Amino acid sequence: AIDAIDEQLLKLLNERASMALKIGESKFKNRIMVINSDREKAIFKKLNAQNSGPLQEQHVYEIFSAIIAASKNLQHLYQSYEDV
Repeated sequence: AIDAIDEQLLKLLNERASMALKIGESKFKNRIMVINSDREKAIFKKLNAQNSGPLQEQHVYEIFSAIIAASKNLQHLYQSYEDV
């Protein structure tokens, strides 16, 4: 039921976070900024096109804004750690 879905979501979010860290490492090595507004806009556009509901566009935006913010935070933390 919902608990099983939450477990799957958490697993997927952690997989995404691991990928974000790898991307952050690459950005750091190539001196690329963490923030990429064009990429974020493209993500939202793609997700909204794929969304079949019942989530509304605003819900998708809010959920993925939090996910993207967490990913950027992890990338900043990685870069801060590497600067030490």
